[in-house]
Amino acid sequence: MKDGKFGVGIAGLGLIATTHATAYKNKGDVVDLVAVADADAVVAQKFAGDFGAEAYMDFHELIADPEIDVVDLILPHVLHREAAFAVLDAGKHLIMEKPVAPNYADAVAIYRKAVESGVHFMVAENTRYIAAYQAVAGILQRGDIGDVIHVRTQLRSNEKPNLSTPGNWRTKYELGGGLVLDTGAHSFYLIAWLLGEFANLRGVGKKQFPLPNEIEDTAEVSGTLRSGARFDCMFTSVSEAPHTERLELYGTKGAIFMDQAADPVVKVFRGDHDFVGESITGVPYALDAWHPGGWHFESVLVEVGDYVDSLVEHRAPLIDSRDTVYAIGVVEAAYKSIRSGEAVINLDDLTRGSIR
Repeated sequence: MKDGKFGVGIAGLGLIATTHATAYKNKGDVVDLVAVADADAVVAQKFAGDFGAEAYMDFHELIADPEIDVVDLILPHVLHREAAFAVLDAGKHLIMEKPVAPNYADAVAIYRKAVESGVHFMVAENTRYIAAYQAVAGILQRGDIGDVIHVRTQLRSNEKPNLSTPGNWRTKYELGGGLVLDTGAHSFYLIAWLLGEFANLRGVGKKQFPLPNEIEDTAEVSGTLRSGARFDCMFTSVSEAPHTERLELYGTKGAIFMDQAADPVVKVFRGDHDFVGESITGVPYALDAWHPGGWHFESVLVEVGDYVDSLVEHRAPLIDSRDTVYAIGVVEAAYKSIRSGEAVINLDDLTRGSIR
């Protein structure tokens, strides 16, 4: 620490890095963004200039910087294990973007090493910090719609520019690409958080749009939760509509609809003759996801802010990073189903309690 502040270094300067850096700037009384790293020297230099930091082109050099106490990893997924282990071996605090790793074994290994290292660790899964989902969690806890018997999620985005760029990590599985990996991690975390663990699933992945890559751009994963509830998750990365997420929960006494593209964002219906429903206040309509004020941008500010606050206050962050590892286990099972001809995969052996 220098001048009573934790020194932070960001490794990887993709889309979400500016939001992370803005969050550190907002917490400037307790943290200082010391350095950033990216393999693209032009990107690294510009980003460093914008935020008054030093620029590195190698994340190992950033980790070795003695003024850095906290490393924020925003690298391609395939680099997560190597980079996370390097941070933890250096004895530095670690926050890293989801998914934890491109496979379950690496995700578990990172989590276990972080626990053993005793550093302040968090996987940055912004789903836990989205205002709409927090409102939904409160409604469920009050029992307003009874027992949930069916849940549906949709995540829609447009990654056509990235999926059309040779060498972009999103275009190849070996580079950490994959629609279900990138977006399914969100939905599977969300469902497990709100409703509990998965019992079985079946996955379907297709390439619907003719772009030069090997990745599925449309996928559906469905099955049963251990509670007995049915789940259906839909994902697309070639949507000609704003980036958004939708959640539908059907219970024994009512239903909840959450859609970032709707105003109001969250609405509760209590029975099939409730034609008006209840609009939930306190959840702003902010569809421009990636800019200040947007639902995604703001959730990441809160997420990174919670990590900083929990570090300073010597407490656990709001999110339990073990649950993000569990979500990767579900992702891996979904790909197993897709690649085996859409077979039903039993998840009896996958539990959060076994991740220690």
